[in-house]
Amino acid sequence: MKLNKLIIYLIFAFVLVLAFTPQAISRETYVSTRTDGLIRVGISTNDFRKLEYKRVSLSSDGRLELHDRFFNAKICETLPGDVLKFEIDKTVIKVYKNEKKLTGLVFGPIAVKPLDEMPVKVIGLKRKGKQAAYRGNFEVLRVPGKKGKLSLVNVLSLEEYLKGVVPNELPPSFGEEALKAQAVAARNYAIRPRVKRFPQFDVCDSVYSQVYFGYNTEAPESNNAIEATKGLVALHDGEVILALYSSTAGGYTENFENAFSEPGGGNFPAKPLPYLKGKPDDGKTLPLDSDQKSRKFYTKKPASFDMNSGYFRWTRQWTADELRTVLNSTLSNYSSCELISPEFKKGEDIGRIKRVDVISRGVSGKIIALSVKSSNGERIIKKELIIRRVFKKSGKALPSANIVFDNLLGKEGYLLKLVAHGGGFGHGVGMSQYGASYMSKNGYSFDEILQHYYTDIAVGTWPIYMASEYITRPIKQEFTSPIKRADLLIENQELIEEFSFMINSKKISLGKAQLKHEKIRIPLDNFINEGLNEIIYYPLSEAEEKSVKLWIEVFRKIE
Repeated sequence: MKLNKLIIYLIFAFVLVLAFTPQAISRETYVSTRTDGLIRVGISTNDFRKLEYKRVSLSSDGRLELHDRFFNAKICETLPGDVLKFEIDKTVIKVYKNEKKLTGLVFGPIAVKPLDEMPVKVIGLKRKGKQAAYRGNFEVLRVPGKKGKLSLVNVLSLEEYLKGVVPNELPPSFGEEALKAQAVAARNYAIRPRVKRFPQFDVCDSVYSQVYFGYNTEAPESNNAIEATKGLVALHDGEVILALYSSTAGGYTENFENAFSEPGGGNFPAKPLPYLKGKPDDGKTLPLDSDQKSRKFYTKKPASFDMNSGYFRWTRQWTADELRTVLNSTLSNYSSCELISPEFKKGEDIGRIKRVDVISRGVSGKIIALSVKSSNGERIIKKELIIRRVFKKSGKALPSANIVFDNLLGKEGYLLKLVAHGGGFGHGVGMSQYGASYMSKNGYSFDEILQHYYTDIAVGTWPIYMASEYITRPIKQEFTSPIKRADLLIENQELIEEFSFMINSKKISLGKAQLKHEKIRIPLDNFINEGLNEIIYYPLSEAEEKSVKLWIEVFRKIE
């Protein structure tokens, strides 16, 4: 079956947008790809609650240049230490330099570009107690569809972005191979976030996407891990995976569909993803999909990769009155999302609670749905995040939904006390960060960590789609190979008859005899460097009017 030409055209158009962004154009006439391009990051306030500003100020220890993209005009240059303030007045952005208003009507976006490669500071913003500073450029623009609101967007290369992510998602003390695994997972998530929430940027800087704290929080260990995995992503059947991760799985990860809804607030449970399948660390524990199995697992501490986490096992308890107060407060917050039924309205009283029972569990024992029976009826609560937020303790959501409950009842059959025995911290889907740390410190390499937590994956490069009628320039990719080996994968459904590429300055041409199959694997071991490598794909012949998909696998899928 032929490749869908519309999909290829859209992907090609996306590549060109990146390729013709000024910072993404190389001196050679090569088209850049997603892992070589730019990422747009929304910067939030100190408390991470807002991504919108009435005014914002920037500065740098180097010089800055301001450019009005609406009128395609230079606004000004600054000297080191100058402070730029941007203030929105309905639909017009006022620009000040050292409190002096600059003349002109500015609608934005306004590009702020460092001229001396010095980081840009956001005045008044702190990250890890330090002045927030960022690599790359900034854009100040109006929030789409809102008057009087600004967005602050950091625009930088993907690899530079990761330097502000990895040490804030995973402490350098967790180990070198764990940092490499985190770098790959974070690169995947930047390329393929679970949900794109905002039209004006790709990801934000908080836990809603990935924690990104910028230049002043970088660490040499994580920077080295990013460099050592440059260009590498996790792939399933030649597609970039959604590389979810969380702090602590509790010894058993969960299927994607049992923890998440469809993107954009869609139906729960979500459609399964074949590479996000729950599994035990020991490789032999059977699914914990019943109360009996879950109780045996989560009331003990079996040997597991993330057993060193402080949240590996935990307990919480409520008196009947305390739980009644909590549920009266929290249930109404989530009733509108149809994951609590019947609807619980604000001001309603759940009544005297009789018991809390689990209705269904995932493979890790994670609660998919539970029942709260009370004097005023029964409520069904679904989805792990909702359950965690509804059953708050001391104002905080539960660490995870890997829970078994003890209902302690009085003589009248009503609840006296509820005890929750739990394991893990976070959604528990994909990579466990504490598990990655344990594996790193016990001899596992980063590819082995990734292939433990993500099912049936390979590790390689972002896949390239080439079509003879669209791409007319060579495409270049850089990637690392710590094992000095790699394969070129060609998905050749339209059976192209000739194709050329260059690997580390060695040009290779393929003819009809080598391209007679729909799926082709070409070992490149004889041409691969230990460390950084470069591959260049040359355009297809226009005469063929065909298309092809290409990618590199450094680590093959485990069979």
